[in-house]
Amino acid sequence: MDAALLLVLLAGLVFALLLATRGVRHPERRGQGQSRRAEAVWERKLLSMTLGNRGAIERGLTAKRRQHPGASRAELLRRLHDDYVRDRSR
Repeated sequence: MDAALLLVLLAGLVFALLLATRGVRHPERRGQGQSRRAEAVWERKLLSMTLGNRGAIERGLTAKRRQHPGASRAELLRRLHDDYVRDRSR
């Protein structure tokens, strides 16, 4: 009987621990999914603008990275897209 009670208490403790840590997010992973989605969106837009020319996009990213070394890839893609839109409207 004592062993069964001990097992039930242990199971309850493990369950409580799982519930308590369920919502904990790792700080290094925070926002990665959102950033990757943003990258995908900007990349799709740029690919349609450049008719699928990935080389042009990568060259543009390299140039933007020199101007903004601390920016994320999603931010660089956004800036590159803005430049393409601005240049097209001229």
